[in-house]
Amino acid sequence: MSKFAGLSTGRPSVTNAAKAKLLESLKDDAPQEPLKRVNFQVAESKHTKLKVHAAKKGQSVREFLTDYIDSLPDS
Repeated sequence: MSKFAGLSTGRPSVTNAAKAKLLESLKDDAPQEPLKRVNFQVAESKHTKLKVHAAKKGQSVREFLTDYIDSLPDS
C-alpha cells in the first residue's frame, strides 16, 4: 500500500464551499459593457513611438489608449 494513499492535491484549508464563497465574493457586481475591437494600420515608426511612450508611463498600448479615450470629453 502506498504511503500517499488518501492524499489529494490542493490546499487542505480550502474546502469546495469555502472556495465557492471566495470566488463569489470576488465577482464584480457592475454589469460589463460589451467590448469592441479597434484595429487599424499605422506606420512602424509611429507604432514604435506609441509603444515607447506607453512603456515610459508603465502601461501597455491598450492601457494607454483606453486611458486616453477615458480622458476625452463626453459628447
